[in-house]
Amino acid sequence: MKYCVEISEEQLRIISVAVDEYMRLRMGQFEPLTEDLVFDGEDKKQLYEKPYDIRVYNERKHCIETMFEAAYKLAYPPFGHRERQHDSWGTCIDLVHAIEHQQWLDAPENKREAPGTTNRSFDPVPLGHEPFPKIEKVDE
Repeated sequence: MKYCVEISEEQLRIISVAVDEYMRLRMGQFEPLTEDLVFDGEDKKQLYEKPYDIRVYNERKHCIETMFEAAYKLAYPPFGHRERQHDSWGTCIDLVHAIEHQQWLDAPENKREAPGTTNRSFDPVPLGHEPFPKIEKVDE
């Protein structure tokens, strides 16, 4: 069964962020999520110019990351990690790669990374068990 969903560019961006965060949580990769939580709405460049402020943010980030890691260890005894990746991992990474690659294709050429220099600029490689997502820009 297939579904066709019509969404805006911003909705597509939010879906990509949400799926990436979900995938990283399931994998036990907490650093990107904690960084996003701690620095949300902040200009990191300005924070790095104020050593005290950046120390406070880094300490908060470390505390949150430690909390996530402790919860993950409790969820997966006795070793504190999964023996294999969760089945949804491949589906999540395929969604993220499909969205990011399409965003790269749709970006103006003068604002696009050079081909082959970032994950977004490579043709995605399917990793999940589901058919690879198809995304296309539709002119209104």
